[in-house]
Formats: sequence, C-alpha cells, structure tokens
Amino acid sequence: MVKKINNPLKIDYRNGIIEDRLLQVRNFKNVNTPRLINVWGIEIEPRESKKVIELIRSDFQKNDPISLRHLKRIRKNVQTSTLEVVLCSREYISDKDDMDKKLKSFWGGAKEYRLRDDIKVPEFAPSTKELNNAWSIEYWPLIWNGNPNDQILNDYKINIEEVRNELSRVSALSMKMTAAGKLFPIASVFVDSSRRRKRVVVEDGRNCENSLPIDHSVMVGIRTVGERLRDDEDEDSSAYLCLDYDVYLTHEPCSMCSMALIHSRVRRVVFLAEMQRTGSLKITSGDGYCMNDSKQLNSTYQAFQWIGKEYPVGPVDQDVCC
Repeated sequence: MVKKINNPLKIDYRNGIIEDRLLQVRNFKNVNTPRLINVWGIEIEPRESKKVIELIRSDFQKNDPISLRHLKRIRKNVQTSTLEVVLCSREYISDKDDMDKKLKSFWGGAKEYRLRDDIKVPEFAPSTKELNNAWSIEYWPLIWNGNPNDQILNDYKINIEEVRNELSRVSALSMKMTAAGKLFPIASVFVDSSRRRKRVVVEDGRNCENSLPIDHSVMVGIRTVGERLRDDEDEDSSAYLCLDYDVYLTHEPCSMCSMALIHSRVRRVVFLAEMQRTGSLKITSGDGYCMNDSKQLNSTYQAFQWIGKEYPVGPVDQDVCC
C-alpha cells in the first residue's frame, strides 16, 4: 500500500490533483483496459513450490524489465492437482531454448517439467478492486494493493514554487505577445532539471515573417536546445535533445509537438490552457490521443494541467494547433 505520509505535497488521490492546482493528465482508459503480455510459465508439483519461488526471487524478480508484482505467481490447477507458476515475461527471455537452459541449470538437469508459453497476463494492475477481481477470474489471479495510480502520484517530486515561477514566465510572455497584436500568443519554457544549462524561453515562430507552418513554440524550443548542444563542445551529441527537461507551455500541445516531446525524452510537461479540438495530451482533447501516456510508444512523460486562474494566456482559436 502507498505510504502517503512520506510525500510533503498535498495530493488529492481520488481526483489526481496536486496542491489544488496541478491536474495529472493520464489515459485512464488504458489503465482499465487490460494490455495482455506473454509470460513463461511452468507446471510443478506442490512440494516443489518453495524451490521455484527461490528461483523467481533470486533471478526473475530482480532482472525482469516488466514488473509482475501485481500477479500472484502461483495458481492451482484443480483438474491435475498441480501448480501453475508464472516465471517471467517473454521480454526478459524471448527464446524457448534459453528458457530451457536456465531451468535445467537451476534444476541440475535432472528435473522433468512442462514449460508453458501460452499464458497471457495483464501487464499493469487495474485501478479498482472490482476490476482486479474480474481480471483475476478472466486472466490470472492478481494481488490488490490499492489503486496503482496512488503510488505514481506519491512518487512525484515537484517543486511547486519552481512550477509557479516558470508558468508565470510563459504567462507574462503570452500576454505581452497579445498586447503586441501577435496572432499566436503561444510560448514555451524548457528547463534542464539537472540545472546545468540555462532555461530556453521561446515564442511561437509563426509570428515571424518567412516562418514555416511547423514553427510551433515547442518545435522552436526543441530546435533551440539542439542548436545550443551542437555549439557546446562538452555536450554528448548522441544524447536525446531534451533528456529529463521540464517543459512549461501556455497551451496544450498538438499531436506533432506532443510526439516531438516524446522523441526528445522530456521528463515533464505542464500547460495552462486546454485545447479541446487540437490538443493531444488530455483524453478529452482532440482525438483523445493522450500522447504522453500512450502504451504504443516506447517513451512517456509526466503531464499536468495547471487548473488555477493565476496565469492568464493570450486567446488562441480552438482550431489552431499549438
């Protein structure tokens, strides 16, 4: 269970709101729709369970890239009176021969066993006890440790004062652009979380003459970070452009910008204004991509919307991609 008292932040776990202002943006439809993965299983006699658990704890549990801690590792086969055991994911060991070698090495080569490659289990725990019970019957017995998102919320390390400062910065820039009559009062701030580099503050490039249609503020910001890295001889040119950066935006990013942030490996995105028609982070925006939390992509980032009214932004038509 989550030790909620360990986090100094005020967290509304039910609604996913931090300090009454930061709304967690996730695709909870993904969480409550099981994504099934292939795992290796084995059938054993009940007296052999202790030895198999020893193997799981000493090897699979430590090295498997897929956490299976939400699973009960053993279930009883009432028809054969044997035990069925989940060993590890197929992502950890993909080849059957490799799995056989590991088991034979563990058993000393003398044990006859039935290796199972037909077992599918949910990759993630569901958010409710009711779903947990249903999935346990339909797929594989699960352990209920409460809503897994509570742990995600509790693990966030957020400096609220820093968030406020950066949102104040993009808000002021956006209002300044509006006062100057600029068509796209959209701004971004890129902050290196390691504090080794200065922040990058940019406005939407489409306000400039001879700009390209893709010169959204996010794209300009990523390009600016890239140019700075290119000119710095001490930087690793092979690293992801914005690895672990925090990005503060006046407006919810479109699908192009949201994907660019994925590819750049940012850590966190905080935005002010929701873009209901063109946004790609909230499940209620655009086509409901929730790009930052897509299970089909090989990277994710934390995303939040500031739901307070302290930081106004310039008006942008809902059909504009930001």
